[in-house]
Amino acid sequence: MKKIILISTLFILGLSACTNAEITPTETIVIEPTIVVLEETPAPPAYLPLSSDSHLTKAKVMIDSASLAFTADEPAQVDLFLSGHLPTPCHELRVHIPEPDEEGNIMIEAYSLTEPDILCEQVLRKFNETIALGTYPTGSYLVWVNGGVVGNFDF
Repeated sequence: MKKIILISTLFILGLSACTNAEITPTETIVIEPTIVVLEETPAPPAYLPLSSDSHLTKAKVMIDSASLAFTADEPAQVDLFLSGHLPTPCHELRVHIPEPDEEGNIMIEAYSLTEPDILCEQVLRKFNETIALGTYPTGSYLVWVNGGVVGNFDF
């Protein structure tokens, strides 16, 4: 009896495989092409102050040298090269670049920040940083870093 049921089942499956069943779609799906454009926003330089810096401890940096250079781009841009030392390896350099005052003085402040209450090796950490000052309107400018004159330029 089991053989007859098995043979009957196989026969029915074989016949159903041979049928020419036509499937008609009931709805149409339209796929529209999509263009994805990824624009990467460049990260701001690490030396710029952040809003999240308020909880960090501020300290001085030791500036060994500071100089100005101009790019060959049109319009020319001003770069400030700073080298010096941070108080510990745990400190991060920050550079505040304000707008020029009425006399054309650009009073830049370089300082360091660290997490409060962090234990850190008491060793100086050297830094060399190129600070992009950008372009300025026509005029004469005098650049200061932490109260000392670095140089001047005219646009």
